[in-house]
Amino acid sequence: MKKTLSIVIFALLFAAGPLMAQKQLYFGVGGTGLTSYITSVNNYGLRFMDYKQTSFGGKGNVNIGFDFSKHAGLKIEIGYGKLGQDLTKDYNVTPDSVFDRSIKLNYLQIPVLFKFRSGGEVARLYLLVGPQFNLLMSGKQTYTLNGSPFTTKSLTNLAGTSFIVGAEDIKERYSSLDIMARFDLGVEISLSKSLLLNAGLSLGYGLLDINATDWRMNNHDGNYNASHTIYGGINVGLNYVLPIGSK
Repeated sequence: MKKTLSIVIFALLFAAGPLMAQKQLYFGVGGTGLTSYITSVNNYGLRFMDYKQTSFGGKGNVNIGFDFSKHAGLKIEIGYGKLGQDLTKDYNVTPDSVFDRSIKLNYLQIPVLFKFRSGGEVARLYLLVGPQFNLLMSGKQTYTLNGSPFTTKSLTNLAGTSFIVGAEDIKERYSSLDIMARFDLGVEISLSKSLLLNAGLSLGYGLLDINATDWRMNNHDGNYNASHTIYGGINVGLNYVLPIGSK
């Protein structure tokens, strides 16, 4: 029995040797240029507005990662991201009533991502998947009627509090936490033994309704639709690698 156990332990240690040699810790910085959308934007019972154009934003982060083996690892980022949506509506009355609304939501973003990658000494494909926790830092909007601030319309939310529809600061109207499903796909390149460059696509979909509870007011048609954040962009990062174990 002892002899068998010794053989098993020796075999496990022998197999683990190459894996230990392939482990590495890395940390660095990254940035993403992105486009973002908010589905079913809540207009607090007023008429629906049209999506004006793609809303551009961005995010930057510091990160730390650990590769358990040649093909698997874990990566955690802490960053700041700008999301939002631009809308417009022309009611074609006399005179024309043209409404424009631009929503800007800024988040502290903390994704926890599981990493899968192909083999390769210099270049490797990678896949990152996992949850991303978005903590709302600020919420602003620019809401105009025919180019002038739309500050004349007052409504009451579900808590019975009156508010100005076109007010600039709208942080209280949105949930403090959103959880997104995050998906990245790209390539990482070893510039040297200590430097790692990565570039690829980064996609995120919000799983929660971003509207705060008291602001989930019915739309103009009498129904309520939850709002979710979606983004997609190009991510680039540079990391310093600390190999663990001897090679």
